[in-house]
Amino acid sequence: MAAHFGWSLRILRRVVRLFLPKYQFNGEDLPNLDQPTIFVSHHENLKGPLRLMIWTPVFMRPWVFAKLTQFKSCYKHFSSYTFYKRFGLPQVLAKCVAWPAAWISVFFLKSARSIPVYRQSKKIRLTFRESVASLQAGQPIAIFPDIDYQNSDQSIGELYEGFLTIDQLYFKKYGQRIQFIPLVANKHKQEFEIGRPLRFTGRMKFRKERELMAQALQDELNRLADPSLEQLEENESQLSVK
Repeated sequence: MAAHFGWSLRILRRVVRLFLPKYQFNGEDLPNLDQPTIFVSHHENLKGPLRLMIWTPVFMRPWVFAKLTQFKSCYKHFSSYTFYKRFGLPQVLAKCVAWPAAWISVFFLKSARSIPVYRQSKKIRLTFRESVASLQAGQPIAIFPDIDYQNSDQSIGELYEGFLTIDQLYFKKYGQRIQFIPLVANKHKQEFEIGRPLRFTGRMKFRKERELMAQALQDELNRLADPSLEQLEENESQLSVK
């Protein structure tokens, strides 16, 4: 299992950095990565994943919608939804643009060592299985769980909770908790803000603690995006913050 980005993405990162505003990433703010780690960040209408994959000095495998990791399904998604419905292109033009866009996307997502996410499918177990294996191999994961992923605001809204099930699976297999690290690309300061690691405690029913964890992550992400906000909500105090 590769522990670094593929050569094509590494080259692309160097080229793209020449033309985009630089985002500082202070590695000294990172906690110990010798334990299973998942970075949780804001999708921000694709800006979040792009900034992170371009500027991160830390190898992390991103969760990516499974349809975008295979050419046939990616082309269909781009031509029938992304370029046609979302961007409003004529259907013929949408199909023409979708072909090269799908090829490029699949090529670089493979180089990013992305983990396919099978939404609303029994195949989601494959996502969790690969994620657990990646964490056990010492490879951090990056997840962008905002429900409204098209929201381009710096603040983050409600999060999907399902991805947090990975902690239950990992703990059951290895007896160790995952550290979830909030991470925000602050566009005002042009740097990555790294939050406090959050961990499940196991002191309450998983479904309840999962709900609290999702809210705590949302609160911390918003605090990082806007330091003027108050400290985390009371529910975070019920989680282990180290």
